[in-house]
Amino acid sequence: MLRWAGSPRKRECRRTAFPDGARNASARFYRPPCRSLRAWRSLIRLTSCSEPDESEVWMARRVGTRVRKRATPPGKDLVNLATATPVHRSSRWPIFLCLGLSLTYPFYSVPVQRAAGHLARGLGTTGARVLTESAIWLYPALVVGIALLWERRPLAGIGLRKLTLWTVGFGLGGAAALFLVGQVGGFVVYTLLRQPAHSDSQTAAMVEGSVLYAIVLAVRAGVIEETLFRGLAIEQLTTLTGNRLLAAAITMIAFILVHMLRYDVAQLVPIGMVSILLTGLYLWRRDLVANIIAHTVLDGVGLVTVALQAHVAAH
Repeated sequence: MLRWAGSPRKRECRRTAFPDGARNASARFYRPPCRSLRAWRSLIRLTSCSEPDESEVWMARRVGTRVRKRATPPGKDLVNLATATPVHRSSRWPIFLCLGLSLTYPFYSVPVQRAAGHLARGLGTTGARVLTESAIWLYPALVVGIALLWERRPLAGIGLRKLTLWTVGFGLGGAAALFLVGQVGGFVVYTLLRQPAHSDSQTAAMVEGSVLYAIVLAVRAGVIEETLFRGLAIEQLTTLTGNRLLAAAITMIAFILVHMLRYDVAQLVPIGMVSILLTGLYLWRRDLVANIIAHTVLDGVGLVTVALQAHVAAH
């Protein structure tokens, strides 16, 4: 239970927030039934007259309906959870819309990717690739726009933080761990279980021996998939459920299942192992850029290797 303490700074805040007397200043704030330690820390910071940042104010508004107050409403010059904007049912619609669009993203990107071959007959290979990539990138831009403009979620609310050397280091370290786990998963599936490997032929047909296009595909997969299935999905499901681990589990399962559109069941084993590591990295660091770096480097190494092999074989 948190009270307005008797320190000089808090007494000043108390006098400012409760101008009608000290009796009403004994407002009691009950801890909301929320398992998010970050949300509770935001509660303490906001009610102790510290200067909150944008993400803390946003989190306070998310848990505002779970806070009860027994006092006169405070003034406008003090940020308080009891007067923060509550989570109305109408505010959940952009969350549901973003989650639905994220889940259906592969049903949009895969057909558009396959249409590049038909468009190449009239526009040429380069023109078809530019057109299809632009169309694919518009989809996540729409989803992020809904989250930022309609839901009013800040960039920190999807894991976007300031780029630091630690971010790059954790991203590269995560890529190394993903590569190792992917190799182990591939060895188990294709060597021990003797499952047919179709991934190399599918990747070679997609990149068509172009190293530049392989890099474009790696960047697209890293940025879009991590933004939709890690940054947005985990944070939005946490807002709905109040449980970050449950949100991460749902997102991880969805990420594995949507890959069934392009890969067979045997290939889902290494994909699932990689998804577990990427989800764990985000839960640990809550840094979307680190996840993007790890995912992009992992896909980039594989795609560029296949493109170089195809280029050498063609010449």
